[in-house]
Amino acid sequence: MAGISLSLLAVLCLSPSLLGNRVSAAVAGLGDADPGLLWLAGIGFAAMSLCGALAWRAALRASGTPLGVVDASGRYLVGCGVNAVAPAHVGSALRVALFGRVTTGGCWTVGGAAAAVGVTRVVWLGALIAVGSAGGVLPLWPLLVIAGIVAAAGAAGVVSRRMTLPRRVEQLLVAFRSLAASPRDLAIVAGWALAGAATKVAAAAAVVSAMGIDHPVRAALVLVPAVELAAILPITPGNVGLASAAVALALGSQGVEHKTALSAGIAFGAVEMLTGMAVGVVGALSLAGPSARPYLRVAAVSAAAGAVAIAFGATVVLPAV
Repeated sequence: MAGISLSLLAVLCLSPSLLGNRVSAAVAGLGDADPGLLWLAGIGFAAMSLCGALAWRAALRASGTPLGVVDASGRYLVGCGVNAVAPAHVGSALRVALFGRVTTGGCWTVGGAAAAVGVTRVVWLGALIAVGSAGGVLPLWPLLVIAGIVAAAGAAGVVSRRMTLPRRVEQLLVAFRSLAASPRDLAIVAGWALAGAATKVAAAAAVVSAMGIDHPVRAALVLVPAVELAAILPITPGNVGLASAAVALALGSQGVEHKTALSAGIAFGAVEMLTGMAVGVVGALSLAGPSARPYLRVAAVSAAAGAVAIAFGATVVLPAV
């Protein structure tokens, strides 16, 4: 699936005219973007992934499985890398499998912890959707769905503490039960989820600002919930295409010129996808560390650092000179 999807994306990147003149013009408009701000957006997306890893780690720790920061981050980031090159949340399934190998209760407990983290993310997403709805850009019905999800999560936490349930269901709900019983752990998970949402808004604002669009923070507060709603069922690697369209529509609703809005959408999808691939490689290296020979690890890290330095010099330093 990843190979076929990436091949199609490569063809479209090499021949954007296949998608029409508007897309070709939007791709050509990427040359006007500020490369420094796009790098800053990439850092923001990487920080968002790390916040997600720490939220999962906190939820699993509350469920009775303490994990190191490096170990938990490596397993989470590998999933981010796979999501960047494969559709349909394949990376998320792999992420659950990787955590399940080191978690008490296996994948059932991990799935419950992931769902608990997802509920906290949904709360912050609801706040962003409310902002978009107030501006007339997003509909109000997702807020009703979010309220239902939060209510169901709260009920699951209460019921799991007062009733004896089948073993698999107990494992699935252990995170909800633990977080409901520990406000401190719930605050930590919610805090990392909030940090992840904030870094994604910051990354989006950097992309918007790189395209020269006015009021980047206000625009980011509108386009991020639109992208999150479009990511419910990603049918392309890294949700490329759907995310770009969501960004373009959100910016267009703010009065941004069509070509510039589409260029910003393409830039957003490309930076997010490339960052996901990069953090996936980092996660794979961290997990392979104990089994790989030291000189191989040093060579891999050196090659990665050299590639980043060359890319930064070519895209930021040389244009500035």
